[in-house]
Amino acid sequence: MLTTKEFRVFNTLVVPLDGSELAERALPYAVRLAKERGGRLVLVRAAIAPPPSGLDWERQQLDSLEKATAYLASVAEKVATRVPVTTAPLYGHASAQILAAVEQFDADSIVMATHGRTGLSHLLHGSVAEAVLTHSPIPVLVVYARPGEAAAPPFDSASARIMVPLDGSAFAETALTAALEIVGAAGELVLSSVAAAPDHVERDDQGRVRAYLDQQEESSRRETLDYLRQVEAQLKQQRPDLRVTLDVRIGDPAPGIVMAEIERDADLVVMATHGRTGIRRAVLGSVAGAVLITGSVPVLLVSPAASAVSAQQPSSRSMVANG
Repeated sequence: MLTTKEFRVFNTLVVPLDGSELAERALPYAVRLAKERGGRLVLVRAAIAPPPSGLDWERQQLDSLEKATAYLASVAEKVATRVPVTTAPLYGHASAQILAAVEQFDADSIVMATHGRTGLSHLLHGSVAEAVLTHSPIPVLVVYARPGEAAAPPFDSASARIMVPLDGSAFAETALTAALEIVGAAGELVLSSVAAAPDHVERDDQGRVRAYLDQQEESSRRETLDYLRQVEAQLKQQRPDLRVTLDVRIGDPAPGIVMAEIERDADLVVMATHGRTGIRRAVLGSVAGAVLITGSVPVLLVSPAASAVSAQQPSSRSMVANG
């Protein structure tokens, strides 16, 4: 059963910045989404001084905060003519200050850029994104910034094609609530599911063939399509005019999702992520991370902290299976 919990998104958006051009790749998306909803931006930069090295450390702290304040003011000036902007120069470690800003400003979304590499002392450091995604009580829109590559123009959510990868679990279905809130009247929802490819011929106890690989694939396609149709029917109970496309593939999840994203010309991927295991495995090292890195559109990640569905909630696939 799909959740019908009230869901706000992109009304008050926290945008973490670190002074780099890569981090600012998130700004066009944040501005566009806030403008469409009459929302506002909260620009955050965490200031932190180098380790104490003398009697001037307090001065270094103040200098660091002043630089963050000046930088945010300059960025705010560029976008203030389009959307309301608040700046929040905060002192401390980036991830903690980003989450503190979420609480302080009652934000409903975080929009941030990352390139997922390690070893950097900026916002784009993987550990910062890991902490934000693990503990964020709200969805996080992640733009994968590729150095040397021009940023894609932000999508228009009123007509955007939003893709939601599903695997039959209630956990994956938590992303549907956010997707429904985003997709506009002229937009489209693409429900995508990738079934695992069979790796051996099925035989009975006497060794006789029960199902060849192609027969197993066809059975998986039918079962997966039935599941997606069930989800579609439930969504249309809430939004009768909703445009829905179903996409079923066989193979590995991440490549299948990315191919569906490309072939369906998606503008945004919305998916749940197990943030508790860390960004190396749960985001940049898993299906969600592979989709973010190898795909070409932003990914809105809904973590367990942002989800209201318990592990015991029945999924639509179980409803199909149980008739």
